[in-house]
Parts: sequence; structure tokens; C-alpha cells
Amino acid sequence: MRELSIFAAAEEAPTAPCLVDEGRTWSFSEMAARASSAIEILNARGVEAGQRVALTPRVHVDSVVWLYALFEAGSPALLVHPRLTPRERDVLLEGGRADYVIDEAAPHARAEPNPISKDVPAERTLAVVYTSGSRGTPRGAELSRRAFVESARAHAANLGWIPGDRWLLGMPPAHVGGLSILTRSLIARRTVVLAPGRFEPLLVAERMAREGVTLLSVVPTMLQRLLDLDPPWVPHPELRAVLVGGAPLSPTLRRRAVERAVPALATYGCTEACSQIATQNLTQVGESGCGAPLAGVDLRIERGEIQVRGDMLMRGYLGGDEASDTWTHDGWLRTGDCGEFLSGGQLQVLGRLDDVIVTGGENVSPQEVESWLETIPGVSSACVFGTPDAEWGELVAAAIVIDPSRYDRERLRTSMDEELAGHKRPRRIAVLDALPLNRSGKVDRALVVSDAEAHLEPI
Repeated sequence: MRELSIFAAAEEAPTAPCLVDEGRTWSFSEMAARASSAIEILNARGVEAGQRVALTPRVHVDSVVWLYALFEAGSPALLVHPRLTPRERDVLLEGGRADYVIDEAAPHARAEPNPISKDVPAERTLAVVYTSGSRGTPRGAELSRRAFVESARAHAANLGWIPGDRWLLGMPPAHVGGLSILTRSLIARRTVVLAPGRFEPLLVAERMAREGVTLLSVVPTMLQRLLDLDPPWVPHPELRAVLVGGAPLSPTLRRRAVERAVPALATYGCTEACSQIATQNLTQVGESGCGAPLAGVDLRIERGEIQVRGDMLMRGYLGGDEASDTWTHDGWLRTGDCGEFLSGGQLQVLGRLDDVIVTGGENVSPQEVESWLETIPGVSSACVFGTPDAEWGELVAAAIVIDPSRYDRERLRTSMDEELAGHKRPRRIAVLDALPLNRSGKVDRALVVSDAEAHLEPI
């Protein structure tokens, strides 16, 4: 498929900027030349098309070169997250049965790129991307080349491309959100700007302004850190869309973004669907929901669960590690997420099915209560969960992070009594310094419960 070929991109737009890092720009032709040298190394070591190659990709030029080389060679990339411990990495590599492991820097160009891209079958796996483990132990989703192309087309139909678009890569390419920035930009022959290492909001804001970044993908925590900058972050004029995914975009954070003229678009997706499933468009900035299903995505709600069908879905989990609840009998992917459609057609995500709290026979969505808590002055973030109770089965509990100068416990208590139904009202509250995050930047509910347990107090 020529869409995912760095050689084809070099033929079509040889001098166009492909990658920018710390003021250095590589054209598509230059990146193709480096990828060609990387392919030479793979060939010399006996790696053949179709063989699985493990890589620990970072937000770094070398990682992008290796990924482009694997795309070109037709070798599925088994992606290892850089923050895994040695034990976790060994377990993943053993289970992934990689034919070769890349553990070196990418070579500099030693040869001219082959001017003819290889015709790699569309159904061949482009990458094995591990889930964040919301269903339990992380599993490797096998995503085909066709899935990435269809996902990119769906994104383009929703947001479109303009000449000179530049997308900041601030997420690790080991996650589908980061990898998709590379694949979409390669397919569109647009520029990727590398973020400065780990996410430092001030450095990121400065680099976006300096390099004229037009597109940004973040999780809500990253957006919040940008908005918390002092002096306040003012988006540069070129920034036309900020895609916020990986976790719900709370009403409070959405409102803060609107007040700062940040074009934040809520998006919903998952690894198994090659990232985006539904995304807001530029006319929906500030509205509730996370957009309508993208072009080519079939989406339905069955018994409260979001289910998906389309060409961007994974082939399956590596090794056939399919849970009995992964697919419906008629071929829809079960996401395990609760949702509903709003009156305007946008999808509203209500949380995980397995996070629902059942108290006295009533179901409580943690996300609904979290969103409400974050409207209270002085409550900067919240995580709601259930605690065992002999009488009610579970009680609603919450861990919150507060601004002591604005937080008033009595006002919170009064507001809960007035504005929340009795079964939704938190009965235990823990005040934490911060909500622990997992490797994806999402709130780690298991760690929150563990941290909050010793601090829960009746309210």
C-alpha cells in the first residue's frame, strides 16, 4: 500500500518537510534515505517481510526511522512501551514471539532510497499495539495496514487537512494514539513535529509556537497542565485543533479550554479500533459529547454498551487471545464502555461497564459523579469508586484533589445534598495530593483506591 510507504512519499513530495526536531527538519527524501539504510540492516540480519520485529519506540528521530523502515519492509512492528520494567518487557517479548529485536540507534543514510515502494498486502499486520489493560492483563491488538489507512481516511473526513499542517508528536508511538499521528501524517504527506522528551507543558507550548504546530493530541491531564501554566498559555494562531482523548474531557476542563480559546475537540476511541471511533468537529468546540461516529464507523449501543464495527478494527489479539466477550455473535467489537447518544447525535461516554457502582440496587456511573464534583470550586480533579458495604452492597466514594484556598468542605456537603440524587452522593471522601496515572496518562483507578483507602472519611 503506497499510502504507508516513505519511499512513495519521497517520490511524491521529496523536498516537503517530513519530521522536525529541535529546529532540524528532515524532508521526506531524507527520511526515506535513512529508512533505506535501516532496511539494509534488517536484510543483512536475515529479517524477511512478514516477520515480527520488536521495537521500543520513543518520541525520537531514530524511532521514527525504524518505524518507517518496518512499514516499508512489510515487517509487523511489535511495540514495547519504553516505561515497562525489564521483567514486563521480557514477558511481553516472550509472549509476542518476535523474530528480531531492534535495540540500537537508527543508521544515518548510507544509500539512496529505492524509488519503487513494495506492494505489501493490505491485510498484513502493520503493528501489534498493546492495550492499556482496562480489561485486565494488556494484550497485543494486531492492526492491519488497511486498518490504519481506513482510520486515517475517517480522521481526514472529519477534520480535514490544510497545506502546511504540522502535528505535534507528544505521545509515545508505542500507544495507538502516538503511532496514529505518524501514520496519518505519512499518508497525508504532512509534517510531524517531535515534542521535547517527556511532557513538560512550558517546553511543549514553546515548541508548538516556534514550529507553527497546527494539530495537537493530548490526554486530559496534559491539557490541564497546559492550562495551569503561569503565566497563562495562549495558543498560537496556527493551532487549529487539539484532540483530547484517552479519558473523558470533563465539563470543567472543556469550559477552561473555551475560555482560553483553545480549540479542544473531544474524541473517543480504543486500541482495538486503531484509535478514533467518534470525534467532534470544529463546529462543536465547547459542546457536550465526543462527536458523532466517524466515516466508515458503525456504532451501536446495546444494553448500554458501546459496540463498534468497521474496517479499522483489529484482526484480533496476538496469539488468538480472545476473551469470550470481545466480539458479539454478529461481529461487533464490544468496547466494555457505557455510552448513549445525545439529542444532536454526538456520542456520550459514561464510563466502563465494570466501573459501574451498584448501591442499594441502583447503578451509578462514576464518570457522572466525577464530572459533577469537578464543578465544585476548589475541586481540581476527582475519581469516584465503590467501597463494600454490608447493607447497601457498595457505597459511593470519591478521591479528590483540591485547591485549599478555594475548597470548602461544608459547601461541598451542601451542594451534594441539593444537587445529587441520594444513591449518587459520595458517602466517603479522601483528599489526595494527586491522582495516580497509568502509562497512558489516564487515572489509574486501582491505584487511586489503594491510595485513598487509608484517607477515606464520612462526609
